[in-house]
Amino acid sequence: MFLRIPAILLAALSQTAWVAAADYSFDVEEYEPKAFEFSGHIEAEPEHGRANQDGALYQLQFFDREPDSEINRLTGTLELEGAYRKGIASVFVQTHSEIVWDYLGETQDHSLYAGYLSLQPKTSVAMDLGKKPMRWGKGYAWNPVAFVERAKDAGDPDLSREGYWIAAADWIRSFDGHLQNVAVTPLILPATDDINSDFGKPGHTNFAGKLYLLYRDVDLDFMFLSNGSRSARVGMDFSKNLAPNFEIHGEFAYINNAVHPTLNPDCRPGKPEIKDEVSYLLGTRYRTNNDITLIWEYYFNGLGNTVSEQQQFYSCVHEAWETGDSGIIERLPVGKDLDKGPFTRPNPMRRYMNFRLWWEEPRNILYLTPGLQVLYNLDDRSYSVSPEIIYTGYENLELRLRATVPVGDPLTEWGEKPNQFKIALRARYYF
Repeated sequence: MFLRIPAILLAALSQTAWVAAADYSFDVEEYEPKAFEFSGHIEAEPEHGRANQDGALYQLQFFDREPDSEINRLTGTLELEGAYRKGIASVFVQTHSEIVWDYLGETQDHSLYAGYLSLQPKTSVAMDLGKKPMRWGKGYAWNPVAFVERAKDAGDPDLSREGYWIAAADWIRSFDGHLQNVAVTPLILPATDDINSDFGKPGHTNFAGKLYLLYRDVDLDFMFLSNGSRSARVGMDFSKNLAPNFEIHGEFAYINNAVHPTLNPDCRPGKPEIKDEVSYLLGTRYRTNNDITLIWEYYFNGLGNTVSEQQQFYSCVHEAWETGDSGIIERLPVGKDLDKGPFTRPNPMRRYMNFRLWWEEPRNILYLTPGLQVLYNLDDRSYSVSPEIIYTGYENLELRLRATVPVGDPLTEWGEKPNQFKIALRARYYF
């Protein structure tokens, strides 16, 4: 849950302070990376929500617990980042610690999000070994070509995510002409019971790679993942500015022999369907003259469930709740973590739209940024509306007030959410 400060911003801040002290002299060494860097943030986020006791996801969470009309949560988070550079070698580390108090009591998670060694013997060659997020794709809310990454939270896609253990390399070259830059990134990702255990089937060494091209003013990527822990897939993405304030982007992925879960009428997992699938995304980003940024994206998830499949799952949960039959719950493919199950993960269906806008300092109100996000399920016509206000008027402190209201009929994605509404205040301090 860390927003990385871009290197250019750090350089600018450093330069500003140095200029004031050096009477506008210039020294190129000021732009050289420091040998050691350390940063991070600490945050607290209380949440209050009115329970949707008729929702399938509420009934799953409270099936063996005393029902409650409210779902409250307090989350404390600490993220730390550090980098050490010496010669051709650099070491990068990012940790994530989280404590949650809610209806489950107190739960803790302490994770290494990134920890890798980077070697750069030449400006055009680099090698990485360790745990590293790869960040493939051009989409804002979703990335169908992110073959070697954990999924984004479409409602809060800027949150940091845990990487996988990899061995990777980068070769970069620049040219004169229409083809300006080329970068090749081969990658190895092992999956065992102890290493990258959640990537897919263990016992495989997975090979992946990405080819980046800057052709004229178009960013292009071509990527692949070999058959192993996951089925083989290939993809591409692009991004282009049609005007200084208007950008278009897209992604396309072809998945060979994709595994599609099914449910039998008795609520037992059926025989998975194996078939080729495609996923794709098309989006735009536009900034108006008065500093309003608008993002629109359409996402087709070839790995998602159909309306009838998803409705069958919700009906099974309702049957278990009404009859008190825990056996039905035990048969359902839910798993320990609801957000990872085939029918309970975020955005489990096939066609979605994301619309988001924010207005920086409207009417010259300093440090204030109101925003709005709408996530729309085109399959069952349910959606969520999330207005927010961000205030940054205190040094190193960001305050965000955000509400989320799911809207949908019974047996629809957002109609079956555990909350009728949720409101959260996040206070994040950077250091």
